[in-house]
Amino acid sequence: MRKNKASSALAPAFDVRIQGIPVSPGVVHGTIVLINQEEVSVPEREISPEDISDEIGRLETALVKTREQILKIRDHLSISLGEKDASIFDAHLLVVEDNTIVEAVKRQLAEKLICVESIYDTLTQSYAASMLKLDDPYLRERAADIRDIGRRVVHNLMGINLADAYQLDHPSIILAHDLSPSDTALFNRKMVLGFATEAGSKTSHTAIMARSLNIPAVVGLRHKGVNLEGKVEVILDGYEGVLIVNPSEKTKYEYGQIELRRMTVEEKLDLLRETIGLTRDNRHIILSANVELPEDLSPLMGSGAEGIGLYRTEFLFMNRLDYPSEEEQVDAYTKVIEASKPHLAIIRTLDVGGDKLLSEGGSDESNPFLGWRAIRYCLEHEDMFRTQLRAICLAGKGGKVRVMFPMISAYEELVKAKEILQSVRDELYRKGIAAAHHVEVGMMIEVPSAAMIVEHFAPLVDFFSIGTNDLVQYTLAVDRTNDKVAYLYQPTHPAVMRLIKRVVDVAHERGIWVGVCGEMAGEISLTPMLLGLGIDELSMGSIFIPRIKKAVQSLSFEECTNMVNDLMNFPSAGEIARRIEEHARYSYGELFD
Repeated sequence: MRKNKASSALAPAFDVRIQGIPVSPGVVHGTIVLINQEEVSVPEREISPEDISDEIGRLETALVKTREQILKIRDHLSISLGEKDASIFDAHLLVVEDNTIVEAVKRQLAEKLICVESIYDTLTQSYAASMLKLDDPYLRERAADIRDIGRRVVHNLMGINLADAYQLDHPSIILAHDLSPSDTALFNRKMVLGFATEAGSKTSHTAIMARSLNIPAVVGLRHKGVNLEGKVEVILDGYEGVLIVNPSEKTKYEYGQIELRRMTVEEKLDLLRETIGLTRDNRHIILSANVELPEDLSPLMGSGAEGIGLYRTEFLFMNRLDYPSEEEQVDAYTKVIEASKPHLAIIRTLDVGGDKLLSEGGSDESNPFLGWRAIRYCLEHEDMFRTQLRAICLAGKGGKVRVMFPMISAYEELVKAKEILQSVRDELYRKGIAAAHHVEVGMMIEVPSAAMIVEHFAPLVDFFSIGTNDLVQYTLAVDRTNDKVAYLYQPTHPAVMRLIKRVVDVAHERGIWVGVCGEMAGEISLTPMLLGLGIDELSMGSIFIPRIKKAVQSLSFEECTNMVNDLMNFPSAGEIARRIEEHARYSYGELFD
C-alpha cells in the first residue's frame, strides 16, 4: 500500500469524530483554519483629571468609527443577503448607540482616573457577564453582541485592525472559539466552506448568520486532545453536528452518497412549502414559526409557516437602561403581525427577570430558574406591563391579536394578568383609540403546577402553549444547561408525557387548542409522540418547518395515538424514545439521513 506524508506516527488517526450541535445544514470537506481570538491586553494607564475630556473624546471617536464599521458590514450584507438578513446587526448598533454605557464610562473616568479603553472594556465585560447569568438560553447568547461591540470599540481605541486576522488564501473550514456576526462578515464568503466553533447554540448569532449565508455550521464542539494545528483535513456535517478529522476514503465516499440523497430530499421538501400539515388520516396540525429577532421574519414566507406561534419580546428590552417606549413596541409588534398575515401571531409578554436586563442595579438570585421572572416580574411592574399590553392591542388595531402570558404557576397570576389586559382595553375603548377588536388570551404551560390544575385555567383562556424546554426541566428537576446531568433531561419521560396528555385532554374537553413551542416541536424523531398526545399546533424555527411538515404528512394520527397510549405505561424514557424513533424512521426515514 502506497504511503504518503500524512501517514506518520504523529498524524491524527483516521475518522476522529468530534460531536457538537448542528445549527446550519450541509456537508463540506476541506482543511481547517484556526482563528486565534486571544483577547488583547488592555492597559490600565493612569490619567489625570485634566485628561478626562480627551479620553471622552477618544471614546466618542472610537464609537463613531465602530458605528461606521458596523453600518458598512450591514450595507455589504444587505446586497448579498437582503435587507432583512442584514438587520442582524441592529442589536449591535443598539449597543454602540446606548448612552447608558457612555454615561457609566464618564462616571468611572472621574472616579478611577484610568484610561478609557480599560474602563470601557471592564464595563462591557461586566454587562455581558450579567447577561450570561440569565436562565433563558436565547438571552444568554445576546451577551456575545455586547462582547463583540466592546471588543471592536477597544480595538479602535488601541488602533488595532481586526480584519487582519481574518484573511484567507484558500477555501477553508473556519474553527474558532466563537464567531460574532461582525467576525463572520470579515471573511471572504468565497473562501469559507463552513463554520465550527467551541461556543454557541442553536440561537447564537453564529448559527443565525450561517443559516442566512447558507454555510454549514456546527457549534459547541469539544475538541480537547485532538490536534487541529496546520492544514488538517476534515468533513463538517451540519446535519448531525459532527466534525470528522482526517476522514478515510471510505468515509468521504459515504458522505458523498449521503449528500446526494439529502439534496434529493431537500428538492422534495421545496414542493411541500405551499401545502399544510395534514396527516394521512386528514388531521390538520398547524405548523407555525418561533420568532426572536427581526431577521427571523424574513424566512417566514419561504418556510410555509401558518403564522407565528411564539414571538419573544425580550429582544426589545435588551441592551438598555430604560424600558422600550410604547411607540417602539407598537412598531415592532405591527411588523410581526403584518409578517404573519393571513395567519395570526402569538405575542408573548416579557419573559425574563427585567432587573437583570439593566446596566445598573438589580440583585443576583441564587436560583434564577425559580426566581423573580416572567409574569412574576411583570405583575410587580404594572406600569411596564400595561405599556406592553397596550402596545400589543394598538398593533392589532382593527383586527385580532393573540397575547400569551409566560410561566403561570398559580391561578391568581392569570386572573390578575387578564384584569390588567381588560383594563387596558377598556381605557382604549373609552378614549376612542383604534385597537384590536378581539384579543385571544393564552398561557404557557411550563411548570407542573399549571399542568395539574389546568381545568381551573381553561375557562380563562383561548389556548394553551406548552413550553416543553422548561416543563421537562421543572418536572424532572434537571438543569438543561448543566452538562453533568444532561443525560437526565428526557423529553420522553413518562411523567412529562402524562402532564402533556393531561393538558391536552382537559383543553379539548373545553374546546381549547394546545400548541408546543419548545425545542421538541422541531425534532422529527418526536413528531409521532406529539401527534399521539393530541397536540394541535407545533411552533419552531422556520428552518425546521418543511421537514416537520413532511413528517406530519407521512403519519397517521390514529396510529400515533394508539402507540402513545401504549407507551404511557412504560417506565423507561429511553425505551419510549427508541420506540417512537423507530416509528418515525419507518414513516419517513429519508429525513434522518
